[in-house]
Amino acid sequence: MRLRLPLLRALLGLAASVVTLAAAPRPNLIVILTDDQSCRAVGYENPEVLTPRIDALARGGTILTRAFAASPICAASRASLMTGLYPQQHGLIALQTAAFAPYRRGGARAAQALAVRLAEAGYATGFFGKSHLGVPAEYGFSAGREMGYDSAPMFAAAAEFVRAQRAAGRPYFLWIAPHEPHVPLYPEPEWLDRYPRDSVSLPANYRREPTAESLNNQGLPGERLHRDTGYRRNLGEVSAGPPRDEGTMRAFTRAYYAVTSRLDAEVGRLGDFLRKSGEIERTVVFFLSDNGYHLGSHGLGNKITMHEESVRIPCFVWGAGVPAGRRSDALVSSLDLYPTLLELGGASPPPTAPAGRSLVPLWTESLPWPRQVVYSECVGVGGKPGQGHRMARDQRWKLVLSDADEEFLFDLATDPHELRNLRGDASAASELQRLRGELADWMRQQRDRPYPSTL
Repeated sequence: MRLRLPLLRALLGLAASVVTLAAAPRPNLIVILTDDQSCRAVGYENPEVLTPRIDALARGGTILTRAFAASPICAASRASLMTGLYPQQHGLIALQTAAFAPYRRGGARAAQALAVRLAEAGYATGFFGKSHLGVPAEYGFSAGREMGYDSAPMFAAAAEFVRAQRAAGRPYFLWIAPHEPHVPLYPEPEWLDRYPRDSVSLPANYRREPTAESLNNQGLPGERLHRDTGYRRNLGEVSAGPPRDEGTMRAFTRAYYAVTSRLDAEVGRLGDFLRKSGEIERTVVFFLSDNGYHLGSHGLGNKITMHEESVRIPCFVWGAGVPAGRRSDALVSSLDLYPTLLELGGASPPPTAPAGRSLVPLWTESLPWPRQVVYSECVGVGGKPGQGHRMARDQRWKLVLSDADEEFLFDLATDPHELRNLRGDASAASELQRLRGELADWMRQQRDRPYPSTL
């Protein structure tokens, strides 16, 4: 049987890329994971935000403009990054960090942990920053420690780790997890002064407080809880949650951007070190956030919902073999980081197959990216498996199933701020049916709650 010429060319190209990757020396691997960074809190997406050093690194690599968190809440998201699985697969939902015990040393699923896989492949493993999952040494990191809010000593310690491994001639896997721009927000004047009081704009979907729709709930099913209303450990004691008038929202956002700029300086120092030492020639760096963040969009603070501001994250790849100056709109999940690192590191397959796919083809191949729909889930704080919000999103349309089993359908091409629910619009009926089927199938695969049959 003869292969068609286009198919033959595609297969030959795929084989060539695999051979090239296998023949290349294994790169060092660095992950910079920020905390609660909005997709619009980075200069290459929003020029109002002053992150020149991050912008330069991003433009020197490949920016992934449509990257989404597997779960827009801290601990569950981080557990997904470390296991390659959705929260209801790995068992840590919301902030229930005790549920990560099976992945720690001596646990039944410890071999699934990302750092364990790479250590077995010969990598020195180092962790510096915020864990949220317990002591890093308990889940595969042989060096480093959890560190406090100040990112300067964190990045300095990370650089020392790199120097030590370079001297030893050993490949390394380095995870840096700064706290910024998570609250509390107390930027020093040198950073705050970069943002004049009237320079900060509000999003087009800003509201003083949220509507009562279930889509906006950040609590348990049936609640209408909007988080961080009472949280005031910020500059000027401004609230991190609703209700917030325009002045309060601008003051909060100004402080949020200022601590992001402070982080930018530390990321830039690391980039300078990697370049000047020559390390970047054999290192791949991944930059992303654990989840997004509401800066007054829809009247909200915090995250947890399935709005773009909550679930979409800044993300780029920079370093050895990664094309510079490229922007990709491929639908990417944070779960893709796990198989990407295993492939680059030549690690053996984990006990449980990861839910994501390797990103390596995005910069080594010209074939179309196969993912057509990206998913996310979030069980609210104190919730149980099966509860919470779910999302299925393609390049144009997004379907959200809220914690109250209500559907919200958005056409992101004409409504990027998600202000008009088209669930009952006859012109969108076919899109609703299509994404409903996609989301129902995915939830079934996750052994999630059944998709409501009454919808």
